[in-house]
Amino acid sequence: MRMNWGFPFWPIGPVVCGRVFMTLLMIAAVVFTVIMLIDCLKRPPTWFPHPLTKGAEYDKLIWAGEMLLSLGFYCVGAIVYFFVAVTSRPDSGANSGI
Repeated sequence: MRMNWGFPFWPIGPVVCGRVFMTLLMIAAVVFTVIMLIDCLKRPPTWFPHPLTKGAEYDKLIWAGEMLLSLGFYCVGAIVYFFVAVTSRPDSGANSGI
């Protein structure tokens, strides 16, 4: 059954049906993944809080691959990277008492 969106509700009809909302959500997810990927590639190896490899030499490659492979799965990789690596940055010296 098709819903008839009359005068007061016609601007929100496509949003409620999901096309505009889902398109904006997908664009935001891809932009977020690109931002997290750039952060990962610019980050020095010593800034990864939980090294995945000995000496953290391949951590950038592992995180970047994980984010790129998870693009088809609702950007789960970028979300995990954000909570694991970005939110737990080491102290930059601002509160170190120097």
